[in-house]
Order: sequence, then C-alpha cells, then structure tokens
Amino acid sequence: MNLFLFRKWRDNRLKRKVPHAIRHTEQRAARAVFWALFYILVILITHTLAMMRLEGFSVEDSLWLTLTTITTVGYGDISAKTGLGRFSTVLIVYLGGIFVLAKMAGDFFDYSSQRREDMKNGNWSWRKMKDHIIIIGSKVDSTPHLLRLISECKREQATALRKIVLISESYANGLPAILQGFDIRYVKGHGNLPGTLEQAAVSKAAIAIILAWKEEEQFSDGLAFDVISRIRDTNSEIEIIAECVDDNNRQRLEKAGATLVLRPVRAYPEMIIGGLLNPGSTAILENLFTAEGERIAREVRDQTGLWADIVSEHLRTNSGTPIAYRDADTGKIVTAPAGDAKISADAIFLLGG
Repeated sequence: MNLFLFRKWRDNRLKRKVPHAIRHTEQRAARAVFWALFYILVILITHTLAMMRLEGFSVEDSLWLTLTTITTVGYGDISAKTGLGRFSTVLIVYLGGIFVLAKMAGDFFDYSSQRREDMKNGNWSWRKMKDHIIIIGSKVDSTPHLLRLISECKREQATALRKIVLISESYANGLPAILQGFDIRYVKGHGNLPGTLEQAAVSKAAIAIILAWKEEEQFSDGLAFDVISRIRDTNSEIEIIAECVDDNNRQRLEKAGATLVLRPVRAYPEMIIGGLLNPGSTAILENLFTAEGERIAREVRDQTGLWADIVSEHLRTNSGTPIAYRDADTGKIVTAPAGDAKISADAIFLLGG
C-alpha cells in the first residue's frame, strides 16, 4: 500500500512538473507582454496629464489626442499649440513609443528564437495537438529505422495527414535535420514519465507506437507494460502498437491495453503500420520467421502458362501455395502476379509447412 501511495505521489508530482526550458520561455514571454502593456499605459497617462497641464485640454480631449497620436491616426481636430506641449508629445509619445516598439520587437524575436531552440531540443510542449501519432523510442534510436517508420506513416493514406511526435532520449544535441525535414515534433525523455507523455499530448493522440527499449532483452516488455498502462489510463480510444521481445509476454501486454503486439523487427519497420491497418497480417509474416511456422520453398523446374493454372495445379496436388516465380528469361523474381498473367518460369516459390 505504501508503494502504491508513493507511486501515486510521484506520478502526480511529475504530471505537475513542466520542463524548466518550457516554463522559462513561457515566463519570459509573459513578462515581455506585461512590461510592454505597462509602458504603453505609462505613456498614455503621462501624455494625457501633460496635455491637461500644458495645453489646458479637458480629460476627454487630452486622452483623445494621446490615443490618436500614439496610434498614428492623427485626425488633426485637436493638437498641441504650445512649444512645451509639442515637446512633451515628441518626448513622451514619439520617443517613448519607439522605445516600446523596439522592446516589443526584440522580445518577440528572442521568444521566437528560444521557442525554435526548445522545439529542436525536445523541450517544448505539444499539448494542443490532437489525433496525432506518438512514437516512443528505444534506448538507442536508429535514425534510418525511424525514417523508414515515419516514411511508412506518410505513405499510407490512413496515417499520411497525421502529425507525428517522437519521444526519445537518443538526440542530446537536438533532432537531426533529416528528421526535422519530415516535420516531426520532438519530446526529449522516456515514455514511462507522465510529464513526458503530457508534453506529447498523449490524451488526445490517435495512435501510439512503443518500440522495444532493447530489442534483445526481456525486461523491455516490463517497460512496455508500464507505458501502455499509463497511456491507456489517460486515453481509452487510442490505438497502441507495442513491440514485444518475449512471446510469453504478449498476452500481458494485450491485457494492459495494447491494440497490436508484434516482435521487434528493426529491418522492416513497415510491418508496424501495415499490421495496424491490416489486422492479422503481422501474425502471417511473423509465422514465416519462426522455425515452427510456415516456410518458403523453391521448386526448380521450367513451367509456362497462366499463373492461375499453375497455382491451381499446386493447390490440387497439395504441394504448396505459389506466391512468386523467377522469370526464365530475365532471372527477375516476380511476386504476386495477376491470375491471367502468362509466365515463363524456371523456378516457383511456394508457401508451405
């Protein structure tokens, strides 16, 4: 019970904790806005009082003159007549206004520069995003692997328009330029921290992809279980894809809330999105990679005719299911030809036990 309370306290503390860089940037922006408004108010009050004192205008006329001057509208119906009044207008409104505008411009450029830097280094919060994809990285993320995974997301019609947020600890010097070119949002951290998940707007995401922390070590499944549980606690609608190192942990991850559980296949990240969009396809592909499952055999002999006839003959004789052939003329491997294709093959590839 004490352990449960401690974890609850820790999670609540982490949820309330906004990364220092984000908090610092937002505080600077808030201070800049406050001081700009303060200076403008001082200018308005000072010039209005000066016009009342030096020009003898009423409060309404003095304020009207101040507002039309500071906004550069300048109707001309009221204007300063005395030398001191005009000097006050130049000193207070013109020079003061230039100071405020220069300060506002400087603060804006500082804020924009810091914001870009925070985004690049993974210190920005994407809490306003929704219906996006979150990729939770491994201990050592491979940029080529992530590129192929992201490219597959962009290629498939169902996921092409969704924004992508990458959670990773692998890029200490900021997100690589090649990944930035894919318009990837970056959060530096690990997926089992509530604050990190909150930065990635997990509560409003559509898909979460959890890569195995270390693809050859079973303890990665424990981390995946923890991340799945945390995500599912805040988002009941999200589809969660999780890599599982040990097949014995598959059911456990599914019970935690994973929509799809598959083996880590770093060479073929396309399986991840394909498995989500085509339920059951990963089971077929994984079956080919195990010694107990189906295997692909090659039958070397010349065969010509319609592909449909060749397939029917092999199925009739229970010799396997043809899935590809090698062209006798070019030596090229042709996969999934049309049924009415007339082929000339010197080898047929068969799927069988």
